[in-house]
Amino acid sequence: MDFEWISTPGRLRSLVRQLEHQPMLAMDTEFLRVDTFYPIPGLVQIADGEQAWLIDPLALSQPIELARIFYAQHIIKVLHACYEDIEVMQQLSRLPVRQVFDTQLAAAYLGYGLQVGYQRLLHEELGIHISKEETRSDWLHRPLSAQQLQYAVQDVRYLLPLYAVLRQRLQNRGHWDKVVEDNQLLLIELTQTTDAQALWRDLPAVWRLSRPQLAVLQALWVWRERQARERNVPRGFLLKNVSLYPLASLQPRDFHQLERIEGMNPRILRREADSLLALIEAARSTPFDDCPETLPRPWPRPIRDIILACREVVAARARDLDLPVDVLIRKRQFDELLEAYVAASEPAQRWRGWRQDVVYRPIVAVFDRHRADLLAWNRERYAS
Repeated sequence: MDFEWISTPGRLRSLVRQLEHQPMLAMDTEFLRVDTFYPIPGLVQIADGEQAWLIDPLALSQPIELARIFYAQHIIKVLHACYEDIEVMQQLSRLPVRQVFDTQLAAAYLGYGLQVGYQRLLHEELGIHISKEETRSDWLHRPLSAQQLQYAVQDVRYLLPLYAVLRQRLQNRGHWDKVVEDNQLLLIELTQTTDAQALWRDLPAVWRLSRPQLAVLQALWVWRERQARERNVPRGFLLKNVSLYPLASLQPRDFHQLERIEGMNPRILRREADSLLALIEAARSTPFDDCPETLPRPWPRPIRDIILACREVVAARARDLDLPVDVLIRKRQFDELLEAYVAASEPAQRWRGWRQDVVYRPIVAVFDRHRADLLAWNRERYAS
């Protein structure tokens, strides 16, 4: 496949005008994310089935014209394993990406598992073998090597033929509409605002901490999230997850106590010790009524039988539909549905589409049979 290198604003504008009326385009990105919070875009690849274009974001400091393609609802963007690509695309265009088709997601419906690689999928569906030797190469170096350019082109060259084959197979098995819905759901879930400052609640064993200890944990988490974004460094460069619980629990008061905390390597101690000690000291003085509420204890052991019954119901539905179970629901989502049930909250968007009758209602029916026990156990989890 022929390709063109795009590195000037004028040529990018004319390319966008050329492509913005296409119904479907293959896309991929290359980026570097080693010591930064945000990915550093190194390349954007686009193909229309006949030609490829390699767009150089290093030469185009603000390629926001790409938003006319990325944001276009009428253009299907075909990608493979698109989560990080979408992050890069939105970073470049400053707008959400709309209307995508993820071939990895589609392949899961055909029994490939949730994380099948592009190389394997091309080999098994199209009989095409591609090299992945340049996957970890330096995409910020210029000029790119001939091998890198070939790799970049082949990553979009076969996406549209792969889309066509997957679509036919999924239509034959009656799953096409489900896959289309799930690709729309993928974008909804990616663009939903996540309260990153509240994710400390998901740390292991956090339910063991008292309210004053939770105040320290929350302060550490919020500080790390803000600093990582402002400094554009990975969270672990500032404070590792493994350190959060012992810091909140033990609340070190000096450098020597701090250095005994798990995960406190010399680099973190050298750069962040003073900030961490000051932060802990300030959080320690939080008035009790302003401290976070304690979190619920784990569910009692009998809950395992109820969750097992839910899994058996879903497994039967999966057999009826000739679908892998993990396409219907993933393991952690049983717990999410349980928490929503006892809280009497509305189901998430995922359970309002085709999964409502196949997954959500059958699981709720199992919960209903054990409603009294579930509500009693839940009260006990919150009891002091």
